[in-house]
Amino acid sequence: MDWQAIVRRAVEIGSQNGFMTFDQINELIPPSAHRLVEPELIEALLEALNAHGINVTDT
Repeated sequence: MDWQAIVRRAVEIGSQNGFMTFDQINELIPPSAHRLVEPELIEALLEALNAHGINVTDT
């Protein structure tokens, strides 16, 4: 799993839409890796989105 690619793609999608949902984030992470993702990585992803002015929403 290339975490940097996931972060870049999340920023790309979020920049286009102006926001990103938690479901969209989950879709970027391969299903086989969901249990392997450390909380720190998710936090770093959320911080990267925030740094680009991208809000993360539930829906």
